Amino acid sequence: MRKPRFLPLSVRQIAYLAGILIAAALAASCGHVPLGSLISLRNFDLETTDPERLRIAVRHPDWIRVIPGGARMVVEQKRKSDGRTVLREEVRFRESAAAEDLVSLGRERRRGTELRVYRVAAEDVQRFADTQAILRRQSPEERAALEGSLSVAVAGCRLPAVPPGPALVSTYLAAKETDGFVPLLRDFDLGKAMIEAGAPEAGPIGPCPEAGGEGAN
Repeated sequence: MRKPRFLPLSVRQIAYLAGILIAAALAASCGHVPLGSLISLRNFDLETTDPERLRIAVRHPDWIRVIPGGARMVVEQKRKSDGRTVLREEVRFRESAAAEDLVSLGRERRRGTELRVYRVAAEDVQRFADTQAILRRQSPEERAALEGSLSVAVAGCRLPAVPPGPALVSTYLAAKETDGFVPLLRDFDLGKAMIEAGAPEAGPIGPCPEAGGEGAN
């Protein structure tokens, strides 16, 4: 069985400064983060953000199925000198059924798409808080020697009926520091990105197991 492909949610922190410097660097060069989003995210701080208020959302074609439990966030730090990983924590997200989590995304709905919101899984809230505590304890000297990243992804597969055209995905983030959801990617061509990453052109997004295929890739 092939491994699930991940829908890139392109929240990637590429540097740790005195605070957390967030840079919406994309998983593929064809992605585009709105300038207004960069401004809205300037106060987002991984060290102090409230994990219970952290949300990620994805709008994807309705022929893509998000695998249950497939949403995750990975916090990682590596030494600049040799690239060795000194910290890696994976935090699971669960789909949110709260109506208020979808209200502010009403304008983002599109025909032929699904819009899903995820929150930190209850069993991983403490894990997230413990990771924040580790980051806060680091001295400026330690931090200067490290490169950090925060990446978020959602595993997905395709259903049998796939219409022609690109597989456009949009992603969003909400936190205590933001005024509702902030767009990260708008109309990111997932199929094109998967092909560029080495997936077969005939079916870059793997089929769902029950759809008569091998499983998502």
